[in-house]
Amino acid sequence: MTDNLRFKIGDIGLALDGEPRIKQSEIRAAYRPFITKDPSDIQLRMHLDPPEIPEGEKIFDSLPIWALYRHKDSLIIKLFETMNGLKRALCIHRDFSQADLYFTEPNGSFIDPFFGPTIELLMVNHLARIGSIIVHACGIDYCGKGLLFVGESGAGKSTLTRIWNKENGVEILSDDRIILRKKNDQYWMYGTPWHGDAQFASPAKVKLEKIFFIKHGQANSDKAVSGTFPVLQFLKASFPPYWDKNCMEFAMEFFNDLVAEVSCRELSFVPDAGIVEFVDNLL
Repeated sequence: MTDNLRFKIGDIGLALDGEPRIKQSEIRAAYRPFITKDPSDIQLRMHLDPPEIPEGEKIFDSLPIWALYRHKDSLIIKLFETMNGLKRALCIHRDFSQADLYFTEPNGSFIDPFFGPTIELLMVNHLARIGSIIVHACGIDYCGKGLLFVGESGAGKSTLTRIWNKENGVEILSDDRIILRKKNDQYWMYGTPWHGDAQFASPAKVKLEKIFFIKHGQANSDKAVSGTFPVLQFLKASFPPYWDKNCMEFAMEFFNDLVAEVSCRELSFVPDAGIVEFVDNLL
């Protein structure tokens, strides 16, 4: 049995136990900085024996990677259903503090719980119920100031993090996924293990100071944005539980409040070191 491996992601404790046995040396590199001894908020139990999983009602899919079903008070996420050797099912129980991960392939040899979006999907559902959300963004701690660069795939998140990583006083929290939380009337951003091409993944957190919606341009330029524009940009570049009406209402309220309290700018940039000085002059 796993010796109760524990991780902390976005100040949320996650404990892994059950079968298969997992050694710390087998943990994917991106998750290792998140190992903790702190208490857990979520228990993820792993099982090698495939269960009888009810079909339930399909409520969302992102095929061919995963599909979400509801059965009574539980959510069932079936992953890689058409990919031999990778099939698994994640069952999330009603209070979202417990979940079961079943490796449903008979005699399957690939039993890595960190592969694919399994743990991220578990966290997406849990975070939405405690007033937090995951966004597609790179997050930078620049001398204690939290800079959030929001963008969909191809917007330049990994490029920006490689540039900023060469600067003094910089810690990259992530180049692709950032957790946003409001705690004690302040917005905080947290690194995650779900990195992009630049492979930055840090468990650090920093208070959010500035938000930039990024895109490639022929010159470095920016403009202030407010109202519905930044809210829509966040919705396009985030992953709230679209299948849950209450959680979607929370996401809209969260983003509306966020952009009203934290300065937002649209940033076009050229991928060279000049963007650092340009942003520094905006702070």
